[in-house]
Amino acid sequence: MYRRRDVERQILLFLGMGAVTALFLFPVLIALGTSLKPMDQLFRYPPKIFSPTISFKSYNILLDYEYRRYFFNGYFIAFCTVGLTLLLGIMGGYSLSRYRLPAKRVIMVGILCLQLFPGAVLMIPIFNMARVLGLYNTYTALIIVDTAFVLPLVLWVLKGYFDMVPYEMEESAMIDGSGVIRIITQIMVPQIKPALIGVGLLAFIRSWNEFLFALILSEGIKVAPVTVGLARLFGQYAIDWNSVMALTIIAVVPLLIAFMVLQRYFIEGLGSGAIKG
Repeated sequence: MYRRRDVERQILLFLGMGAVTALFLFPVLIALGTSLKPMDQLFRYPPKIFSPTISFKSYNILLDYEYRRYFFNGYFIAFCTVGLTLLLGIMGGYSLSRYRLPAKRVIMVGILCLQLFPGAVLMIPIFNMARVLGLYNTYTALIIVDTAFVLPLVLWVLKGYFDMVPYEMEESAMIDGSGVIRIITQIMVPQIKPALIGVGLLAFIRSWNEFLFALILSEGIKVAPVTVGLARLFGQYAIDWNSVMALTIIAVVPLLIAFMVLQRYFIEGLGSGAIKG
């Protein structure tokens, strides 16, 4: 009796998961089908996800230097954001975990409250600061902004993971004459590798998807990422839907692959550290 109930429960669970997966994959299938349709098939009624006639013409957009530049900018900004976020997150998370700071709880709550500010509120101040500091239309401005928005969550997660590392490991290293830098790099970092992979992937996705500040802090194709390039396909009088969907698929597929490969570390890294923190 109980076994039959367990089987029914498993079947319902898999059906529910399948339905949710299909719901999330449906827009991706629509984008893929639209990118492969000839122009004369786009607005046919009744609509079909995939057209009988397949055309890869829209993917010729990658032959355009302008859009290759957008992709280069996007990857460069995202990887630099990941590096800077991990560097600051490791140092900040270790300090919050191991050092007795005055009003530490207030500092932690204050860091988390930074996530509550909507980007639109900070748009004009950040734009003015970039102008005054000479950082407008530079990689530096975009990397700093992306890092600033993802860093509070990263600090909370890494602080929680550092809390779970036994202090005795550090004491043994100190007895052997190790300094703080060596303790962090050779003892602490290997212990929190899942968290680093998780928050690194989070920082990459956050930077890759950034549009608002990338739009206002860039001009032309010099530093603009692919999100800005995608928006520029929307013309005043016409929209090249084939190219829009082709560029979307090209931009999304690498993220899907990376997430599927690293999802175990992503869930473990964000879950355990956030709960402990």
